[in-house]
Amino acid sequence: MRIAIATLGCKANQAESAVILDQFGDFQLVPWQEEADIYIINTCTVTNRTDYKSRYLIRQALAQKAKNPFAKIVVTGCFAQRYPEEIAKMGNIDLLIDNQQKLNIADILAGSNYEFMDIMQAKEFAYKPTTKMYNRTRAFQIIQDGCDFNCAYCAVPYGRGRSRSATLEQVLQQAQLFVDNGYKEIVLSGINLGLYKDGNNDLTDVLLRLNAIKGLELIRLSSIEPQLFNAKLISTLPLISKLCPHYHLPLQSGSDSGLKRMKRHYITDTINQLVIKIGERIAYPAIGMDVITGFPGETEEEHQQTCNFLRSLPLAYLHIFSFSKRKGTPAFALLNQIPKTIKNRRANELTQISHALTGAYANSLVENKIPLRGIVEKSANGYCEFLSDHYLRVRFSGNYQPGDFVQIPSQDVQIRMQND
Repeated sequence: MRIAIATLGCKANQAESAVILDQFGDFQLVPWQEEADIYIINTCTVTNRTDYKSRYLIRQALAQKAKNPFAKIVVTGCFAQRYPEEIAKMGNIDLLIDNQQKLNIADILAGSNYEFMDIMQAKEFAYKPTTKMYNRTRAFQIIQDGCDFNCAYCAVPYGRGRSRSATLEQVLQQAQLFVDNGYKEIVLSGINLGLYKDGNNDLTDVLLRLNAIKGLELIRLSSIEPQLFNAKLISTLPLISKLCPHYHLPLQSGSDSGLKRMKRHYITDTINQLVIKIGERIAYPAIGMDVITGFPGETEEEHQQTCNFLRSLPLAYLHIFSFSKRKGTPAFALLNQIPKTIKNRRANELTQISHALTGAYANSLVENKIPLRGIVEKSANGYCEFLSDHYLRVRFSGNYQPGDFVQIPSQDVQIRMQND
């Protein structure tokens, strides 16, 4: 059986795509553009751009099906969850699978009963263990799904439902499976990772238990909401030796008035204090932030407040997004929408700030001879590349193999400014 899969969006989607594939047992994974028996599109709807990409991939699969009518097309993910009727009208789609049941695609194709589910009715975390990632040397592990926050701009809660978490036993079982199959770094992901909860166990307890697994070398956190980066987690950071000193915080705006309109749950001083506390416990942390520019009503003064606030922080990088109107969100109908030309200019200014921050951060690591740890991703012609624990992509001379764990002095590597 030949399977082609296309995955858009977050690390949670990427983790779930690996689980989906693992359920098929014996199959051949083929490139997306090649002939396959099954085409799976794991979609995203975080922006208008990802909606466009989702439609484009579906059309590509339909074009392949026109050549081979026996091929099956399966569409799942957040775009499918929100717009099943639109997708159904695009052509001969064999299966539209909701997010809660996406891990059961193999069984559903084999004939199991199935009915598309309203994701807001999902109560339990959908769990199926997997043994590997495909075409990756690091393991992405989703431990939490859904979100209980309703930020004004965000469509994700309508595609993922309310927060629900894997049990601690499931988290440890999956992590051990990855380690037993040779993975030395696990990237913990979730739709709102900081909401992880299993009884009295929270994210800090997960990290402490994972830190004790023999053979696991690195643990990396994906994005955590600033207000959920709590005192317990902060105080425990120095005790988790395997945790990458890489912390991604979705700031979104450096203006308190902008944060209020976005319906965020903190102010800029909260962020400032959090960055200080992390820096007091961890040397040279790689702190990155998401920033949305051009949110409705954003004034030039608010944009400059954001720029100045970001320059004032010891950050390693920024991920910059231009505001994208999402149907069904409070921001969709807001007045004072920002013209595209202004959004582009502001995004360019933020990009320049990001480049300056990354350059200064990389220089500080080299000047202070900070060792960089990572899992080799590429190895050829006597050179290796990996994403370091400090979230910088590096290249160095060596004959390691993909999947090997290495620790290299920062002054002995070539640092690439690009990261994930």
